Amino acid sequence: MKRSPSLSATLALTGLLCATSAWAAGTPAGTEIINQATAEFDPPVPTDPGRATSNTVRTVVQAVCSVSVTPDGTLAQPAYSAALLPGERAVFAYTVVNTGNTTGEFPVSARTEASSTLTPPVRVVRDLNGNSQPDAGEPTLTSLTLAPDERVPVLLVVDTSSADSAQGDAYVNLVASCAGGENPDTNNVSLVRVGPPPVLGVEKTFTPALVRPGSETTVTVTTRNGGQGESREVVLTDLLDTQLAQGLVFVPGSARTNVGTLEYTTDGVTWSAQETAPVRGVRVRVASLAPGAAITLTFRMLATPQAEGRVIPNTATARTGGREASGTASADVRYLPAVAIGPVGNPEAPEGTAADTQQKPFAVVGQQVCFDHTAKNTGDVRDTFRLTVTYPQGAARAQFLTATGQPLAQPIALDPGQTVFVRVCYDVQAGPLDALITITGDRGTSNTTRDQVAAVEGGLPELRKSYAATTQGAGGAAVPVPAGATVAAGDTVTYTLTVRNPYTRPLTNAVVTDPLPAHVDFKEASAGGVVSGQPGAQTVTWNLGTLAPGETRTLTVVTQVSTRAVDGEALRNTFNLVTTELTNPLPSNEVATPVWTAQLLIRKDVSAQEAGFGDRLTYTLNITNASATTAIVNAVVTDTPARGLAYIPGTSLLNGKPIPDPTIEGGVLRWTLAEIPAGATVSITYQTRVTPEATGQLVNTVVVSGTGAGGVARAIASNRATATTKLNPLKFAPLADLVGTVFVDRNRNGLFDPLLDTPVPGARVLLAGGRQVLTDVGALLVPQRAPGHPRPAPGPGLGALPAAARAAGRWAQRHADRVRARPDQRGLPARPLGGDIDALRRTVLIVGDVRVEKEVYAVDGGYVVILRLKTPGRWTT
Repeated sequence: MKRSPSLSATLALTGLLCATSAWAAGTPAGTEIINQATAEFDPPVPTDPGRATSNTVRTVVQAVCSVSVTPDGTLAQPAYSAALLPGERAVFAYTVVNTGNTTGEFPVSARTEASSTLTPPVRVVRDLNGNSQPDAGEPTLTSLTLAPDERVPVLLVVDTSSADSAQGDAYVNLVASCAGGENPDTNNVSLVRVGPPPVLGVEKTFTPALVRPGSETTVTVTTRNGGQGESREVVLTDLLDTQLAQGLVFVPGSARTNVGTLEYTTDGVTWSAQETAPVRGVRVRVASLAPGAAITLTFRMLATPQAEGRVIPNTATARTGGREASGTASADVRYLPAVAIGPVGNPEAPEGTAADTQQKPFAVVGQQVCFDHTAKNTGDVRDTFRLTVTYPQGAARAQFLTATGQPLAQPIALDPGQTVFVRVCYDVQAGPLDALITITGDRGTSNTTRDQVAAVEGGLPELRKSYAATTQGAGGAAVPVPAGATVAAGDTVTYTLTVRNPYTRPLTNAVVTDPLPAHVDFKEASAGGVVSGQPGAQTVTWNLGTLAPGETRTLTVVTQVSTRAVDGEALRNTFNLVTTELTNPLPSNEVATPVWTAQLLIRKDVSAQEAGFGDRLTYTLNITNASATTAIVNAVVTDTPARGLAYIPGTSLLNGKPIPDPTIEGGVLRWTLAEIPAGATVSITYQTRVTPEATGQLVNTVVVSGTGAGGVARAIASNRATATTKLNPLKFAPLADLVGTVFVDRNRNGLFDPLLDTPVPGARVLLAGGRQVLTDVGALLVPQRAPGHPRPAPGPGLGALPAAARAAGRWAQRHADRVRARPDQRGLPARPLGGDIDALRRTVLIVGDVRVEKEVYAVDGGYVVILRLKTPGRWTT
């Protein structure tokens, strides 16, 4: 079979195609390409080889420069598109390839095409790490050196301006070329479209902005997109470190937002959706914010005491893209102390106005004029206040009082809104008076009000009160009770009240009140007087209206002494006058009516109905205070014994116990008792002796007077009591024996001392009537003395002892009554002619009214000691 020659042609063509393929792959320049064709055929002669070889052709590859940038893009079909906001950045990733066959340096640049409406800054950055983002250390390119087929990633970076006017379309192109700008690749256009920016504003408020320590305030933070474009992610942040340091703390659980996600931080760096403690910052994250949309964040903060007096600022920020906005507000943490004072009931009357001024037409020297005020804590914190008065005109002495008239204690502590009543009373010395009352708080606040008095008068209205009492006599007739005398239950007491206006100005709204004594009951009143209250607490009131200058009004009120009245008390009564001009009640004089209803009773008893001369009579006085309520003090018991009755000293007893002897004056006995209790009976007993002066009926009369120990010192007299004893002179013969001892008074003390003195026997004693007697061993006896006053006298029988006789006579004459009345006489002492004894020692001890005397005498064989005890009215040896 014969081969077709076309086959060889075909083979030669195949070799050419291979050479072309090698060039397209970037065959390096200078490469020699050898090409020889061979043909095989069917030889005509079988013995021929059937093959033919062409000559050899040698070709050397020339240097070719070519660069390619991908991806491609045109104005119509940009490689990339980016929608930006002013201030944002676009980054486009490109690849630059050396498509030539030789290593070369290829210029690269970025440009904005002429059809752009915006020309932002552009630059080319080599993406060394291939992350498609410009990083620190990655250089900006102007050229690349590339080996054939080498590929390099690069970035086209477009930075837009943050100005709101930087809006529009920018066609940016990455251009690469060979050296000298040959073979440029310029179809690498991308589009950057900068739209209208969002406009964020931040508003922040504290509600309330003025915060009291211990209270809360609500923080409201709002950011709104006021622009025409939608925002990127918005982060609204409020950091609270500064506030916490000054005492304004976040209230846990109080944060709220209308959109987005709440986050909290404790350090200002790390944020969490979980609320932490303490919260040092709050923020809200929103993916985007459309034009007109807003984010509102609210939370509460507590002002601690540490924050008082501070103005604490706070700033919140909102960020989106490269934009940031902020808003600031301040919380003023303090109290608002305030105070007001004004007329009573109107403390907040505008200061300095007529509503804040009180006026009175006149005051009276010596009479306080008072103005009532109300002070109020109008602030929001407890404060203490002090009141002072100054006088722009006139002079006075001021006193601050409560509503009850007690001194007002200062300083005054008031809670917010609390009020206090303040009465200012002036002792005006001269007028007119303008007083400025100032109240000042410890926290620095103050307020004033004014009191004014147009004129000052001298003297006071004339108020006079008197009374007259009557008791019911026989037949029911009214019997006047003497002035100053006591009244009893059921008696009538009529009070007369007189009021006179002494001024040249009228007294207006005059009111007279008469608080009746508790123990009288109202009967009637003149001139329209009206009684109020229950018996025991009644007051009569007269509304007199206006008292013209110089006018006098007389009023009466009739009362009856109640059974409630107590013995010894005084029914005291005073009436009062008040007027518009004299608001301090002006009292009248006081009248006091003493009361005594019960009696002071006395009964007198005597121990014998008959008595003779020398008899002792015991009298008993029973004194009863019939008052059930009141004691009698300083009661004087006056007893007048009949003639011939002699009081025996030392016999007075009170309720069985000894008391001092009565005073005796003119034969009248008087005892004083400190007290006779109410309803009690006391008993006095004493003794008298019937003397020869007694005759007939022995009538003994006693009376008692005392002072009621109640409210009035009023003398109370008793009834008169008598006791009668009949004198029976024949009951005993009027004879008596005279006994005694005649002795030598060796110690000259006038007393018979048996151990010292010597009885004198055989001494003759003569009586004044001529009778005589001789003593036996010193004893003296004169039997059956005749009535009268016989007196022992010296007689001839005493001649042997003239000194003793003379002494006995003198003693007998001095002590004749004692000898006659007492059988226990101490004798008739006679002065010795010699041998008298002087005491070796005399000692006297006095304790109170007790006297002890001690005498020591030397006698044959030893000593004699004599003790004498003396008490008032008594003595003993």
